[in-house]
Amino acid sequence: MQKFHGHQSVTQKSSKPESLVEGKPSPPLHIVEAGSLAGVQVTVAELCQREATVKERLNVLITAQYDLKRSMARLDISRANLGSQAVATRAISNNMLPNTATTAGRLSAAVSRLDLEQARVKGTLDVVEQIAELKTCVLGVTGSMGAAQDWETAATYLNRASKIPLEVISGPFAEETVPTSEVPDPPRVTLDQAAESLQGLFLREFERAAKANNGSRVTRFFKLFPLIGKSDVGLDVYGRYVCQGVATRARSNLNAGTGSSQSTEGFFYANALTKLFEHIAQIVEHHSGLVELHYGAGSMVRVIERLQIEADIQGGIIIDTWSDERRIDRKLTDIRSYAFNFLVQSFLPIQPARSGTPRAASPTNRSTSRDSRVQSEEAIDTKEIDTLLSEITTMAARWSLYRRFITLQCKVWRRSVLR
Repeated sequence: MQKFHGHQSVTQKSSKPESLVEGKPSPPLHIVEAGSLAGVQVTVAELCQREATVKERLNVLITAQYDLKRSMARLDISRANLGSQAVATRAISNNMLPNTATTAGRLSAAVSRLDLEQARVKGTLDVVEQIAELKTCVLGVTGSMGAAQDWETAATYLNRASKIPLEVISGPFAEETVPTSEVPDPPRVTLDQAAESLQGLFLREFERAAKANNGSRVTRFFKLFPLIGKSDVGLDVYGRYVCQGVATRARSNLNAGTGSSQSTEGFFYANALTKLFEHIAQIVEHHSGLVELHYGAGSMVRVIERLQIEADIQGGIIIDTWSDERRIDRKLTDIRSYAFNFLVQSFLPIQPARSGTPRAASPTNRSTSRDSRVQSEEAIDTKEIDTLLSEITTMAARWSLYRRFITLQCKVWRRSVLR
């Protein structure tokens, strides 16, 4: 009984499945170790459970084996296909690619030759068009300068001809095809002679219009100089024209008051200098648009250079006349020789009274000091000096304002040229 109970207790202890502890499978049990019917039943149940688990795993492995076999079969088929493609690729590489490279080289060379021929044809067509344009310009210039005397049209034809390359105008093809029975000279000679003739004509007409003070004709011929390639000549003659106007008005303003009571007024010469600067500023502001339009950006600077030279001349005349009229040199000499007697005597010590001589405070000494001070004050009029200084200040202020205006305009045009 004790032995039976001992086996039963062992059986009861071992009857608990170890698979329930920590989720791990229990070690295999031997049915011979069971000491009772219940232990045998528990062992059999555990063995059945393990059998089911093993079967399930075997089924999973068998299913995976089937999938692995199918994948291996597909890999074999792919390997066979790749082998055939590799063989075909080697054949193409060995047989077709060299021929293809040779063909591509021939095609590339043919395309290059075709591009070269196309460029030559295009260049030939451009030359033909330029020759046709040159012939039109030559005939148009000679025709406009003939009986028609249409100077604007002639200048326009010269401007169109200036856009044709010089090597085309002077080339043998142009010298062979452009001359006609009416114009037998080479085109370069014809165009140069026309430009020189038109330049002389425009200069004469411009000067004639300037003398007649005909502004519309002055503008008309001024606009034609850049069309014939003579922009520098046009700017120079226009600069002389505006400078003549500046000189005429400056002399008129100066002569209107010179020798009369107006010249003695405190600010007459300052006003004359102001009018000179205002006149030049108006020319720069109002005429710059026309000059920039027809002669290009920055062209007005050349005119300003001529205007500044004239401003220096006319301004110098005004300053010299002012200096002579106001006797500036004489006043400067008087100021330099001014004795400042009253100031000097204030620093001298008082002399003691001596016998036979008047005292320092005597009426005799006071009269002598008063006479010398009156003579000095009569030599220099401080009110007049103050008026002169005010006039000089006004002149300097007007010059500073004019200089800032001209500098600003030149900077603006310089920026436009750089752009």
